[in-house]
Amino acid sequence: MTATPRKPPPPPPSRKKPPVPGASGAPPRDPHLTQGEKDALALKALGLLNEQVQARIVHYKAELETSPELDAVTAQVVRELKEMQAAVGRSLPSREDPAKLEAAHVKTLSTLLGRVCAEGELITRNLSPIGRRVAKLFFESELHEKTKADKDKIIHHSEQGVYYVLQRYKHRIRTELEGFEYVDADIKESTLELLQKMERDLQVAFLSRRSPELNRVMTLFTTVLIDFFRLHLPPRLDQMAKVTIRGARTAHQDNGVSYKILPEGFQAFREAWERVLIQQMVSFCGDALMDHLEQSDEEVREETVKFFVDPHVYSETCEVVCGSLYDFLCLEGFLDLPVDWRVKLARGE
Repeated sequence: MTATPRKPPPPPPSRKKPPVPGASGAPPRDPHLTQGEKDALALKALGLLNEQVQARIVHYKAELETSPELDAVTAQVVRELKEMQAAVGRSLPSREDPAKLEAAHVKTLSTLLGRVCAEGELITRNLSPIGRRVAKLFFESELHEKTKADKDKIIHHSEQGVYYVLQRYKHRIRTELEGFEYVDADIKESTLELLQKMERDLQVAFLSRRSPELNRVMTLFTTVLIDFFRLHLPPRLDQMAKVTIRGARTAHQDNGVSYKILPEGFQAFREAWERVLIQQMVSFCGDALMDHLEQSDEEVREETVKFFVDPHVYSETCEVVCGSLYDFLCLEGFLDLPVDWRVKLARGE
């Protein structure tokens, strides 16, 4: 009987450009996001950002220690302040026309945004904290053996495969080790420590292999962010300021003033501004990063490309930038920040 000749294995696919998923034989899919995908991504990122901010507020307030005596003093001070505010309010003339207030808020906000974006200060001083947060997200995602679509990841490194298996069975292995008889407690402890060391060593070796690719793409992402704030945003800031102020209805606050936004209006202002910013960021940065990747000769995996269109990347980036922006607007006298609205961003990095 004649043996059937074996087919030679297919050549490995080229990875010079970011690969794009698609059915075999089907025309390649445009790697850029559609408008619907951008809208969905922006909505998810905005939801994550609100969750992050609220979690920090709760955590911050949970750490405050009070006493009945202090609460009583605080309540008395609050009552006196409200009485003073009411007395002052009765003596003030009628509030300004909301249309004039809105125009003043829009003009001031647009001017301040233009200054901080054109000078590049808003993004350049925040590149390091953004980089740390994105790197943390990246390595956390790499340590999971399944993607967010619940698919097993392709193994590219020996340390990666062994690490995933060890993670899957480490509790069983530890239980088995704890069930053995040992000559003394020191040997048992050193045995369990060896298991932890094996896990750490595999983790470090695997992540060190992924660092170079992250650094390459992060360099491109940094370039995209700088272009976004210094080139893309400035001609759109007037309209963004108008949409933000109208959406937040800051001109309709009681006792509103033309030169600043009061603490009571901060939450609405924050939500309106961050919605506009994330929409612009997703619309520009996703396509710009993909263009840079397509022009690069560096090898980039599909998983890495997908990571940089993850809503977590945009929510973390936006949180860092907006925290810095609100401090700037506060120092300029335009935005009154509530005392306990968030923990300092450095605490979460």
